[in-house]
Amino acid sequence: MAPLAGPSQTKTKTSNERKRKAGGNGKKGKVFVEDKKDLLSLMSSITSSKDTIAKSKVDKRKAAIDESIQTSSEDKNKKSKKSIEKEKALERAKATLIEKQKLKKERKSSSTTKSKNTSDQSTDLPKKKKVGFA
Repeated sequence: MAPLAGPSQTKTKTSNERKRKAGGNGKKGKVFVEDKKDLLSLMSSITSSKDTIAKSKVDKRKAAIDESIQTSSEDKNKKSKKSIEKEKALERAKATLIEKQKLKKERKSSSTTKSKNTSDQSTDLPKKKKVGFA
């Protein structure tokens, strides 16, 4: 049973033997200053570089937002043109339907007025009797 325990111990030893470095690759660019003047100039250069980076990020984001707003407004304009065309077509269709309905009403009213006129004339003249054969 000792050989079984041996290989598992060697695996753990190899993983424990490999130690990782703390602090990365060591290229941090550390600057040591002694005077207040040098320290203040270093701080101002750091803050100015950070400010320029932040400003560039803000400008990029603003440009992206403006671009998206512009494209969305163009899409709305395209949609509105299509919808305007559809509305115009609807108005034309409604106008033709209304004209057709008016014509139907005129036909009906003219046919009823003719029948009234014929009935008025028939009251003046005696009706002919019809002869039916049984």
